[in-house]
Amino acid sequence: MYLSLAPVLWLASLASAGRDTGRPGYGLVGYGIEMYIPVCAYACQYSFATNSLECTDEASFDNSGMGGMHMGSSADGIDLQNVSAMPSSTCRAESEPFLTSVAWCIHEKCDGELIWKIEKWWQSYVVGNSPSDPPPSLSYGAALALVPSQPNITCSSGQILNQTCLVNEALYHSEYVSIDVNQNVEIQHERFALVILLSGVVIPVGFSLLRFLPFPKRWASALNGRFIYPSLLRPWRDSPVAAVVGDPPTRGQALFIAYLILLNVFLSAFKYDTHPDGFGYWWNDGPDEIMGDLANRLGVLSFANFALLVLYSSRNNVLLWLTNWQHSTFVLLHRWVARIAVLQAILHSLVFLRDWIQEDRLEADQVLPYWWWGCIATIAASLILPLSIPLLRQRSYEVFLGIHIVASILIFMGSWYHIIFRYQHQWGYETWLYVVFAVWGFDRLVRLLRILRNGVRTANITVIDNDYVKIDVKGVVGAGHVYLYFLDWRFWENHPFSIASSVIQQSGTYSNGKDVTPAKDVELDGEKSTQMAVRSFDHNVETGMVFYLRILEGGTKALRYKTQLPVLIEGTYGTHEDLSDYPTLVCIAGGVGVTSVFPYMRAHPGNAYLYWGSRTQSLVDSMKPLTQPFNMEVVVGRRLNLQSILKSQHGDFAVVVSGPPSMMDETREIVSKIALKKRVKLVAESFTY
Repeated sequence: MYLSLAPVLWLASLASAGRDTGRPGYGLVGYGIEMYIPVCAYACQYSFATNSLECTDEASFDNSGMGGMHMGSSADGIDLQNVSAMPSSTCRAESEPFLTSVAWCIHEKCDGELIWKIEKWWQSYVVGNSPSDPPPSLSYGAALALVPSQPNITCSSGQILNQTCLVNEALYHSEYVSIDVNQNVEIQHERFALVILLSGVVIPVGFSLLRFLPFPKRWASALNGRFIYPSLLRPWRDSPVAAVVGDPPTRGQALFIAYLILLNVFLSAFKYDTHPDGFGYWWNDGPDEIMGDLANRLGVLSFANFALLVLYSSRNNVLLWLTNWQHSTFVLLHRWVARIAVLQAILHSLVFLRDWIQEDRLEADQVLPYWWWGCIATIAASLILPLSIPLLRQRSYEVFLGIHIVASILIFMGSWYHIIFRYQHQWGYETWLYVVFAVWGFDRLVRLLRILRNGVRTANITVIDNDYVKIDVKGVVGAGHVYLYFLDWRFWENHPFSIASSVIQQSGTYSNGKDVTPAKDVELDGEKSTQMAVRSFDHNVETGMVFYLRILEGGTKALRYKTQLPVLIEGTYGTHEDLSDYPTLVCIAGGVGVTSVFPYMRAHPGNAYLYWGSRTQSLVDSMKPLTQPFNMEVVVGRRLNLQSILKSQHGDFAVVVSGPPSMMDETREIVSKIALKKRVKLVAESFTY
């Protein structure tokens, strides 16, 4: 096998400098960036790039770590003893023998290429790929005109190029194969990465559009009951796996997650070739070549998944506007895509570590900036997964959030400098990080605009009992949910809250002149519940947002000891699905989750029923002005009998559930079974960190 000399020297310089210099490209390899186009022209240039030139002297050599290399002889017997360095770019630009030899080679080998493309390439790349390289002293046409007939001498790599020569066919073939293979491999990496990114964007939109197709409504309900609504594994939430992996996906979510995992596995392992003819300079043998391509592939796919996971986690995710998927679904997908991306990044580093040890490059490269930044990104990625487990996230969300932000910055900053120090801006790998930064920046910009729209407000805090507080913010209105920033403690933190009402009630009496009508106990399948009277109510009111929240461990504990706080309001977020097509609406809520179902109760034109399980009577009493218009049944300190409630419904009906995870899981299971027999719609309102 013929040893390709120019790439060997290039690799030597890369090992010493740790950087592949070249002209900046824009886009991705194969999609805006032409890596080696035309291949024939690059092969001609590389075939003569290592010949000593008459202008060559010690001062004209490139200071690229190639001086003094003793290459020995090639397998074809070509004498390489005289090659001690590569000519400088200035020398190549001024050397008539070099330019005319390359021009004649292009004339012979690039038959069919447009002359204007050759001229364009010639001006930029015939001397070299560095932005600082001087332009050639002759144009392609002028150089070719200096060769009246075919040269009769073939120059070997070790010879001084002092006249126009024919290209060595074995060397040209070796260069051509090497360049073509390298380019095609890189294009394939980018193509597969685009498949992952586009799949993650297009498939959610495509599946959401299916709801507009004229499927029989009964079939759609059965399909949802079989594949969309049920949790993948019912015992999951109470198992040790849940403490590490997180919430169980529904079957529909699990199908998409499985697709993403299998797609990444397939594209990581698919379509690798070995090229013993002319490609041996890159790796020692075929298996090493495959491992090198695998490492590069994993790095590119990881970058594509980085873009996808940042998109999924964004509050202002464009997919939320294009689909009917909930934010909690995208947050769940964010976690699974993050696991895929981190695993790919770790494997990328480990495979290259193995290869660099085998190639005896580790000692030289491990002190270089690109290597250190790659290590920083990989270590941060390795830590972010174990430090994001639900056990930590739920017990101390603020600690989790701080670690998550710092680790994410290190991952993306490390990845950026890893690429820039290694390749500068040549091959567009940083384009994937541009996408990451653009998605992140767009989300933060929209968040800022949402905050500025409301300005700084005052939150009035009322303690309901040991478990709950009420927050009123005057002068703002909205529906859905918002994120609140309390400015005198941990101002960087923010938490989601459903808007219970856009009217703050200062005082009030019922229209019959009596105080609040006492609740009465009723029997609901053997359990006592409290049924609120339905009467009109007159109030002194003003506009504002009303929130209820349960006091948990962490930052919200401090609210119990405050009466007023300056607050920023980011929002509003969320849309409420139109359920008017269902004659009956059943809302099931637990604790302050009841505020999430209020918009559905208020908007539904048919029969709407609220079943509410509360920990304390104080919370029920505090919400009487808001729940007074509803048909409602409440149990305090006990669990709702969900089986009885849901199975007693007649005809088509919709179910909205918001509350503790166990309540939502049980509702899912019951509704999934009912949906196989009758037309039922399930909407699960949940907030996921």
